[in-house]
Amino acid sequence: MSPQSLPPDRRTPLQSVHTCPQCGFSINLKNIGLREGATGIVTCPKCEWTGPVEIQIVEKEPSG
Repeated sequence: MSPQSLPPDRRTPLQSVHTCPQCGFSINLKNIGLREGATGIVTCPKCEWTGPVEIQIVEKEPSG
């Protein structure tokens, strides 16, 4: 059963993130700046690893 065929209250919210391959820290793509988006190179704010953007689709963390 695909997520779209589930009722709206049973769907898992998803988000696009960059996940650091070194430490696993995730950054929402909405929070990646213009320079990183244009070059495709990002620096992890947690471990300072620098490399290509690694895009993944993950379950959205509950806010609050």
